[in-house]
Amino acid sequence: MVSDLRHFDGIELDPDAPGPALRMARYLARISLAATAPAPRTFGPRNTALPCRRRPGRRPCEGRLVVERRDSPSRISWWCPACGEAGLLDGWQGSQYDLSHPVSNKRASSGTTRAAKEGEIVSVVIPEKSYLSLLEAMAVSPGSQRVIYGASPHADGVELVGPEKDVDEVIESLAPRARGLSARATPARAESTRPPSTRGRRGWLDTSTDVVLEELASFHLVASRSDVANLLRLKVADVANALGITEKSARRYLRAEDLRQLAVGAAIDLADEQPGANLADQPRNVPVDPEVLGRCIAGLAEAAQIRRVNVDEVGIHGALQLLSALGQFLAEPLTTDYREIHLPQAALSRGARLLEATAQMISEGATMPDGISAEIAPSLADAFSRDATALRSLVARHGRTLGPFPDS
Repeated sequence: MVSDLRHFDGIELDPDAPGPALRMARYLARISLAATAPAPRTFGPRNTALPCRRRPGRRPCEGRLVVERRDSPSRISWWCPACGEAGLLDGWQGSQYDLSHPVSNKRASSGTTRAAKEGEIVSVVIPEKSYLSLLEAMAVSPGSQRVIYGASPHADGVELVGPEKDVDEVIESLAPRARGLSARATPARAESTRPPSTRGRRGWLDTSTDVVLEELASFHLVASRSDVANLLRLKVADVANALGITEKSARRYLRAEDLRQLAVGAAIDLADEQPGANLADQPRNVPVDPEVLGRCIAGLAEAAQIRRVNVDEVGIHGALQLLSALGQFLAEPLTTDYREIHLPQAALSRGARLLEATAQMISEGATMPDGISAEIAPSLADAFSRDATALRSLVARHGRTLGPFPDS
């Protein structure tokens, strides 16, 4: 196939975009990133760790894509050695999926590459399942993208190579980003979150939990101490598993500044949702078509069912609480055109997160409720993703920038 990446511009913001088109856009974007990731430029075909999209005989193709960037004409060719699917890609030049950059002759002749200047080059082998989760990362630095998309197949999984700081950033991103923390965060209370002054006699987990709680308090957010501790345990375990080291050794990747950044990231992620704020008191600044709202309500109800069978009490509570709020909004007399219902952007952001997280659960093999077969589960996940994208596009179009405080 011959594809032009420019034809897919803005498709992720189109609420009516078909699921297959969205998946193809992501597939081609990853091919572009993989072909332009090596720096300095690598000539000739390159084996990537990108999985083939095809499912011959309804079984996932076991091939890994090979890519080659050509200058004359300026195109990217790609193919799967296992099933034979191949294509040419154009329109990637200068896009957000182009990681290429010039390397001066002076730098090359001196034998000092940009990567070398940024730190020691290291290599880490991670499980293939962990690599697939990295491909879903939404916001990573260009350096981390080069590590992820410059990866190569390895007998024990996938090999990541790059400057130490970039590889460290990628490894740290393998751990959950405060999922449970985000769901339970509430406005800070008057009492201090600082524990008794016994820090000198306590272990790494206790002191690290202190750091995260204190940083959250600076954003007027709190979480239960046990939730934060469990989050840190999971993060350490993920880093240890990815690097093949002990959990004690993995703790060195979670320094105080890293822990504070974890809390800051949670606060920023939560800003659009205004955690702890009463939705009824929030400005109703986003006009929503009743059809879109209806799909959102149906999706939240289905998401609650999936959370129930997977014993996710936090997810059930979040979905039901939002359904209740939306029902109250609908019960109020309309003050505008009946084709538009004005809602707080925080309600839409919360709904989008719940739908996105449920779609991710399905893709990771979550148990499905009775009546939903494994064959239609991917279609349901796509529907959740499309509805979430529609809600986020409405917030982007009509909402305003919010800070991590409920009143900001």
